[in-house]
Amino acid sequence: MFRRLSALAPLIAAPALLMAMPALAAADPGAASLAVPVAAPTQEAVVGLTPAEVRAWLMEKGATVEEPQTIEGQTLLRVNDGSANWLIFFYGCDAAGRCQDIQFAANIVADGLSLDRINAWNREQRFVKAYLQSNVDGTPSAVLQFDVLLLAGLGVDQLNDPTVVWLELLARFIEGLIAPTTETTAPAPVTLPTN
Repeated sequence: MFRRLSALAPLIAAPALLMAMPALAAADPGAASLAVPVAAPTQEAVVGLTPAEVRAWLMEKGATVEEPQTIEGQTLLRVNDGSANWLIFFYGCDAAGRCQDIQFAANIVADGLSLDRINAWNREQRFVKAYLQSNVDGTPSAVLQFDVLLLAGLGVDQLNDPTVVWLELLARFIEGLIAPTTETTAPAPVTLPTN
């Protein structure tokens, strides 16, 4: 996996150096000034968000959001932002209902969906990924997904940037389906000259 393990040497050595610091300080009192004081923990930062917090935040931003639902053990929100319907799934939830990560998701049914178009999207887009599936009636649909890890102590406002990314890429995907396809055959492979 790693070609050069020597690049990891500082990461491997760091814990050993940290464990040796107290012994070094006792042996050389001047070395004690190198020790970094550790602040006593004050209050634990809250990790994650609840579905109710996310719902209230989305509604404050102008979205229509149904009450949180749990279907087959999976908690989700159904959202309409005025132009599209989508979902937010909650993962890593504790007993109090505070979840450590979320996933934006949408199911897009449209003419012109193909594996080639989905693959082209995935090659060209970094954050929102898509896959093709068949609905119960056999029609193809694209499922778009965007995972977001929630950070401790930041509250619901940490969703600002990820939500903007989600909405922009969701709109771009839908617009790409409406626009005429520009699919062409793959370019010929590049052949490098040999000496």
